[in-house]
Amino acid sequence: MARSLPECENFVLERDDNVLSITIDSTTKFNSLNDTMGDELLELAAFLNVDDGTRCAVMTGSDGVFCAGADVEGFAEDGHRPDSVRRGASILHDAIVQFHQADVPLITGVNGVATGAGLGIALLGDIVLISEDARFEYAYPRLGLPGDGGATFHLPRFVGLRKAKDIALLDRPITPDEAVEWGLATESVPDDELDGRLDELAHELASGPTRAYGAAKQLLTRSFDRSLEEQLAAETDAIATAAETNDHAEGVAAFVEKREPEFEGH
Repeated sequence: MARSLPECENFVLERDDNVLSITIDSTTKFNSLNDTMGDELLELAAFLNVDDGTRCAVMTGSDGVFCAGADVEGFAEDGHRPDSVRRGASILHDAIVQFHQADVPLITGVNGVATGAGLGIALLGDIVLISEDARFEYAYPRLGLPGDGGATFHLPRFVGLRKAKDIALLDRPITPDEAVEWGLATESVPDDELDGRLDELAHELASGPTRAYGAAKQLLTRSFDRSLEEQLAAETDAIATAAETNDHAEGVAAFVEKREPEFEGH
């Protein structure tokens, strides 16, 4: 069942058919991550886990900025309190777990700078498109911090441990071409073509077998932590469960009838 969209101060939400567009539009500078935005990000992630009206989500930024990480000015005003940092990181990390658990594919459209926690959010995408005018930056060392937002989880998996240390310690800006070459982004797109490409991919995924997508996401992500035997057992469970879905029945019928399947996401 399609649910009413959450009300947010830091995100603009629009739904077109089964595609949910999430635009980061923070009340702080450069779409930086404030406390309210963290709470709303968690609410949005939880929403994707229960809303049957969304079969693909797209996240991008407003005004040519994706997300410039944490609200550093807010840190200064708060007196650099460790308990506040712990709370903010915990909420962000709860949101990341919820995004990973959702069946719904997430596309991130990086239309500008994505630094610090913004890099972590960008890398959440199952598909990551980056504008030719955008860039990634790790950014934590300049604040005397090690990293959060899932960056230390994703970077070694995408680029390997040696390159991940290079990114985290030397903290050089990463160009769109480098992001694609290293596996941090799926493809680089001219800035004036980004919205159209996001829309094209989102509607393609929104017409697919949503629950099968979700199972595939979980299998791929958790494969790093399993032995071959454990992974094969997980595949057996997942494919047997998917065989009970309406989309599987439709896929088989379409194959036999030599037509394109019309999946409904369940």
